Amino acid sequence: MKKVLVICLALIMVMSMSLTAFAATNGFVSSPTSKPAPDVIEFTPADEDCTAHLAITPYGEKEELPNTLQTMMDKAYDEVRTSTDLSKLNADLAKLATDKNIKAENLAVSDLFDIHVTGCDYHDGHIDFDITLDAEMLSRFVALLHMKKDGTWELVKDAKVANNGEHLQFSVESFSPFAIVVDTDSPKTGASSMLWLYIVLMVVSASALVAIWVRAKKHKA
Repeated sequence: MKKVLVICLALIMVMSMSLTAFAATNGFVSSPTSKPAPDVIEFTPADEDCTAHLAITPYGEKEELPNTLQTMMDKAYDEVRTSTDLSKLNADLAKLATDKNIKAENLAVSDLFDIHVTGCDYHDGHIDFDITLDAEMLSRFVALLHMKKDGTWELVKDAKVANNGEHLQFSVESFSPFAIVVDTDSPKTGASSMLWLYIVLMVVSASALVAIWVRAKKHKA
């Protein structure tokens, strides 16, 4: 009986943790301090003679960045964390959410990271770069936001999910913090059906606990 009780409690704990992973709190789907950086799949400078290398740093490793970039990362983090409506960060994002019939409260940031280049021996001024990343939760992708040097957010308008939903492709002319915006209520992910499954399993587990408790009471009587 004790083993059954332990198993039921473990199930409830695991399912509760899974549910919170889908919930957006303080503008983020999950803590940006514990997330790794997206993986670079492809990086193509517009100028074939450019020798630059792409460096991606997640918010959790911002201490590795120069002070100016750390300041920008902190600003980006604070604005997302304190936002109750991410669509207010950028008018183009608000319009995109409206066009896609996405509720503002369902918008959240899944990844916050910095992009910059190193080792450019050919020239200092860049035209643009084509980038392909592998990141989590792209099946819920809504938009890619970029914080400009003046501290305002812009929508990366050509950002799109490709390769059967596995990669994020976009072009940029300048760097600094980027934020991947997702829909936490996206039907494409099956999150709604999973939510109901978790609820049913939690109810069954709770019922089993009650039955065990009632049976134990009868044996004591």
